Amino acid sequence: MMLKGMLTIIATISMLMASSCAEQKSISADTLFINGVIYTADSEQSVVSALAIKDDILVYAGDLDDAEQFIDVKTDIVDLKGKMIIPGLHDAHIHLAGIVETDTCDLASQSFTLEALVPRLKKCINRLQLPSGDWLTVEQWAFSGGNEPSVKLPTIRKALDAVSTKHPIVLLGNDGHHGAVNSHALKLAADRTGNVVGLNQETLNKEFATFKELVGVDSSGEPNGMINEDARKLVNVPNLWGYPDIDLALYQKIGQRLAASGITSTMEASLKEHDIDLFAKWAKQSPLTHRMTVAFFADFEDYRPCPDKPINIERLINEFTAIQRRHKNVENLKIDTAKIFVDGVTEGDPYANPPTLPNAASLTDYLQPQFKVDSNTQALEVIGYVDTESAACIELRHQADTNLPSISASDFYDAQGFSPLQCRKFNGVYEREESFIRDYTLALYDAGINVHSHAIGDRAVRLALDSFAEAKKQSPKSKAKVSMAHAQLVHPSDISRIADLDVYMAFTYSWIEPFIQYQMMVSPFIDPIMSESDLFDPSGYAYQNSYPAGSVLEAGGVLVAGSDAPVEARDPRPMLNIEKAVTRKNEISGRIYNKSEAISVRDILDAYTINGAAMLDQQDITGSLEVGKKADFVVLSQDLLKLEQQGESDRISETQILSTWFDGREIYAAPRD
Repeated sequence: MMLKGMLTIIATISMLMASSCAEQKSISADTLFINGVIYTADSEQSVVSALAIKDDILVYAGDLDDAEQFIDVKTDIVDLKGKMIIPGLHDAHIHLAGIVETDTCDLASQSFTLEALVPRLKKCINRLQLPSGDWLTVEQWAFSGGNEPSVKLPTIRKALDAVSTKHPIVLLGNDGHHGAVNSHALKLAADRTGNVVGLNQETLNKEFATFKELVGVDSSGEPNGMINEDARKLVNVPNLWGYPDIDLALYQKIGQRLAASGITSTMEASLKEHDIDLFAKWAKQSPLTHRMTVAFFADFEDYRPCPDKPINIERLINEFTAIQRRHKNVENLKIDTAKIFVDGVTEGDPYANPPTLPNAASLTDYLQPQFKVDSNTQALEVIGYVDTESAACIELRHQADTNLPSISASDFYDAQGFSPLQCRKFNGVYEREESFIRDYTLALYDAGINVHSHAIGDRAVRLALDSFAEAKKQSPKSKAKVSMAHAQLVHPSDISRIADLDVYMAFTYSWIEPFIQYQMMVSPFIDPIMSESDLFDPSGYAYQNSYPAGSVLEAGGVLVAGSDAPVEARDPRPMLNIEKAVTRKNEISGRIYNKSEAISVRDILDAYTINGAAMLDQQDITGSLEVGKKADFVVLSQDLLKLEQQGESDRISETQILSTWFDGREIYAAPRD
């Protein structure tokens, strides 16, 4: 797979000319890297041993013998001694404002029991010296780890009440979708007219009935503190995602973290107008050290003229194009994409009684599991499932549909042994009405604006694909691109459509790693799970169809990579994502989640490099190490291909970024011991 030596004559830095070897005369390189394992990410997935750069351009990639022609007395020769070089990484789904730690109440995605959470948050109030009545906003709450209840603190609401009754408190999940609040915050909920009515059992069935599936409740029907998705807005949370305003210092720290991670190109997956303006402002003062693409996002309800009217798509498009024009000349900043949330998330809450169901859009109704917590190990167990077709459930639904008097929740529980809420059938929700998701996709694509859709559940994936297909049919001359983030569950019949529609699939590969506590928040609502081994049953729908990277690749689809940082971790963790794409393995338990969907090191490197560049429409200048392209590349401490060959792919995450080069200059060098 070694490239033959390539010679290129450069008359000027802006003109690259290729001719026969007999006519070429080599020029001196500024820097020449030799004795390396250099993965080029070209169409042949080639590996070479030498790389030369002149100014910001790659002038040679080939074998060592021919590299000597590029050396003169001024050439800096770097002996890699077997280390690896890869193209600069493209993180195609990241939230830049969240990847830097702030001086707030930050749980850093650590897991806490509810008992341990209380003193941790009390320390935050004391440290921040919060006056009574001020919000305590808690960032990076690990909604999917810890949170085990106790007799004293049976719900997250009780735990937060134990922290303070004088401050409204909100926990912002480290996924951007989950949240939890205390009683003080629940009392602040306002209806559509702005009247403060509080969020309780009564208002949840009246003013806030459309949010019922996004609010966790206890056995009596009272909110248990869990509020997800747009339900978080009901209590007027001051900052829904917890991201700070982007000042110059934060802007520069973002660049530094990206460089230290080997990331030279990004797509900011969800940026509002105000934040776009700030990035553009600072980029004019302090040039970007990565190629930044922006996916525009807006609070869509702000574009709805009144509650019973559709969202004004024309206004959204006009605002997008105005922002685009305003910042069209900012170097390395490109605004050509719009973000659509199709659905929410696929995690339920097994600690709630009754369990809160996932809200991701599913092709089938979610199951209604009953859980218990082992008092010794705190491990979750499924003890049974509610039969939603039982006579008791059918009668209960009939009473609700016909407005007949029904038995009280407590009496029903005493008689049946489960909450009447577990009789309901539910297959998730879309983030907005289906017609808006479809029509906005069509309008964006017709306007030549790239569409980037967040889709988690299999029904959401299908709606996104249906919308893409219709957009391409209606606007065949559009040059816009379509991409999808996450795709946690994909129905097998939709795999080939992903390839046929040229959809760039941005998986977050580290999420594939199976953690039992997390799996218990997902799989029991999809498949009958009565033991830990059932989570890994090859016949299970979740097991077969979660993050099907291998199937997408085999069908001819294009994989890209998106860390979604700060979801789960502020660190973009590219080496961990690369490892889990290859192994799909939990190193502690040894469990592997559907090995058939694993991909090779070369394929995940392509996802992070040339494929990401293609999605961001910059494959002609970056994404691979080929003559004439920009000198964006990363030096690694380990040879990833060798690790794979030796059966040591589980060591990929140990790889260190030694240096990052952007536009031909080193922008990061790892500290030396």
